[in-house]
Amino acid sequence: MNIRLRRLRDALLMAVIALCVFALIASQIYLSVHGSENTQDAVLYTCKESISFTGVIVRDETVIYSQHLNDGVMNYSVSDGARLSKDSTIARIYDSYTQVFNRYRIERLTEELENLRRAQDPGTTDYAQPEFINKQVAESYKNLLLNLTEGELGNVYDDSLEMLKLMNIYNIASNVESDYLERIEKLSGELDNLNAALKEPIATITTTSAGYFTSVVDGYENELKIENIGNMTVDDIKAIIEHPDKTTESQNNAVGKVFSGYEWKMVGVIDTADRYFVNETLKFSVDSSEKTHDVYVESITPTGNGNEAIIVISCDELDSELARTRVADVELTFVEETGIRAPRVAIRFLNGEKGVYVMVGEKLEFKKLDVIYEGDDYVLSENTADDDYLNLYDRIVIDPISAMEPEPAEDTA
Repeated sequence: MNIRLRRLRDALLMAVIALCVFALIASQIYLSVHGSENTQDAVLYTCKESISFTGVIVRDETVIYSQHLNDGVMNYSVSDGARLSKDSTIARIYDSYTQVFNRYRIERLTEELENLRRAQDPGTTDYAQPEFINKQVAESYKNLLLNLTEGELGNVYDDSLEMLKLMNIYNIASNVESDYLERIEKLSGELDNLNAALKEPIATITTTSAGYFTSVVDGYENELKIENIGNMTVDDIKAIIEHPDKTTESQNNAVGKVFSGYEWKMVGVIDTADRYFVNETLKFSVDSSEKTHDVYVESITPTGNGNEAIIVISCDELDSELARTRVADVELTFVEETGIRAPRVAIRFLNGEKGVYVMVGEKLEFKKLDVIYEGDDYVLSENTADDDYLNLYDRIVIDPISAMEPEPAEDTA
């Protein structure tokens, strides 16, 4: 009998403990669910207002031709977007690829020799501190990785050359190497042999006028002129977008083209006839690049076909990609703000100050808002470390009234 009672007692005790644990878990779940319904974490948010369209770049361009393109191998002397003066050399034509490669190799050997001679020059090493040089090597390495990650391959060689120069100086300054005389002698011999094998180019191609150069020719150079932009129709623009390359056999001997200045214009078709951003300077970006440029919106002309309109923008900034481009998918940004997001329904006023209530432990605390942008159902507040204002990761209370516990009734007995 005692054993049965003991077992019954133990069973009842276990049941009570299990019930208590279940009740505790259920209450926590309830509080968590219902508490989260009335709160929202303050997080960083970026608001961006923009329009996207496909545009056609228009410049006054002059095509450069050469009758010697089929006589050998052409080697450009300048890069796309380079500024040229009148009679500048654009390219040279050699009788073989070997001549082109030899000149490339001569440039690289000359740079390496210059670095080695500088690294062992007492004027450089006597004042070089290994710890400082080591930091510069690390910084140069970071720049190299950054350009590789961002696809800026044009800067990779310069970064690697700079890092090699610093490493050579470090090796001498820290006594890892005494000198580079053996390496210099070997490279000098190779350089002499390459110079001895050089031949004069078959032809040299020069500009007839000053301007900016690009090697890309698309067949629209004589057709698209800045003075004719006002006459372009929607059909004209769409035709160029559908067929961005209009080169013909007559342009097979084209070397490239030159345009007179950095300024270029773009024309496109957009799906809004709103003119509120005409005569405004906006941020412009091409989908294929992370770079942004400031552009000026010259005009927005409705076509009469719903919200369709022709937009014309201009810019006086140029890079190698824009120099090569005729048709591009672009984005015009009106507003781009980053701040702490607060729901509009949570905003309250205290002593004339706009703000929100946040949970601090089990208490409510009023935090002011420094509003930098207002959306339809939210605002962005400046991200600040001032505790009087809404801070990152504060728990915003959506409805402070329901979150307040009722005051206990007074005992009137």
